[in-house]
Amino acid sequence: MRNLPPYLTLKNIKKYIIHSYQAWRAALLEKPFRYRIVLFPALFFLYSAITQRLGNYIEMRKGVLLDDKILDFFPALDFSVTIFLLLYGSIALIIITHLNKPKLILRIIEMHFYVAVARQICILLVALEPPTGIIVLRDIFLENTVYPRHSPLTKDLFFSGHVASIWIYFLCADMKWVKNYMIFATVLMTFMILCMRVHYSYDIYGALGFTTLIFYAPVWIRNYYESKAKWTIDN
Repeated sequence: MRNLPPYLTLKNIKKYIIHSYQAWRAALLEKPFRYRIVLFPALFFLYSAITQRLGNYIEMRKGVLLDDKILDFFPALDFSVTIFLLLYGSIALIIITHLNKPKLILRIIEMHFYVAVARQICILLVALEPPTGIIVLRDIFLENTVYPRHSPLTKDLFFSGHVASIWIYFLCADMKWVKNYMIFATVLMTFMILCMRVHYSYDIYGALGFTTLIFYAPVWIRNYYESKAKWTIDN
C-alpha cells in the first residue's frame, strides 16, 4: 500500500498508517536523515527570530510604488479566511497523502526553508511600497510566529510566500491527482492574492521562478559535475 487509496476504508487507512510508521522507522535509522529532520525545524525557529526583527525595519523603510496594470483586471475582495484555509488545507493534504514517504516530507521542509531564506534576501534587496488599494491579509499563524509584534506585514512583497508554498507542494508531490490539485490551488491562490492587492503580479512570477529554480538547482548541479567528470574520463 504505497499511496493513500482513492476509496477510503478503515482497512486501507490502517494499512497506510502501518506502512507510514514502518517507513519513518526505517528512515530514522539513517543518521543523515535524523540530523536533517532535526536541523531544519531548528533553523526555522532561528529564521523566525531573525525575521521578526527584520520585519520592523522592512515596514519602516521607504520603498518604490510600482505601476501594475494587471491588478486593474482583478476585483477588490477580501479573501483572508479563504486564503488561510487553502494554504493550511494544502499543507495538510500534502502531508497526509505522502506520510509514507519520509524523505519527501523532509524535502518539503527543506524547500520551505531555502525558499524562505531566498525570499527574505529578495525582500531586503527590493524595497517596495504595497500596491494601491491593498486589503491587509490576516494570518493568525504568521502573526504569532514570523510577523513582528503580532501584526501583519504589508511590505514583504517580492516574492509571494503564499504562492511559493503551494508551488513547493506541486513540485514535491509524486501523486498525479495531488499535483493537479496543487496547480488548481496555485491558480486560485494567485487570483485571491491579486484581488486583495497584497502583492504585485511581479511577486507571483518571482514566487514561481525562484521556487522552481531552488527545487531543480541540486539536480542541475549534480548533472553538471557528473557530465564534467565523464568528459574528463573520456578525454
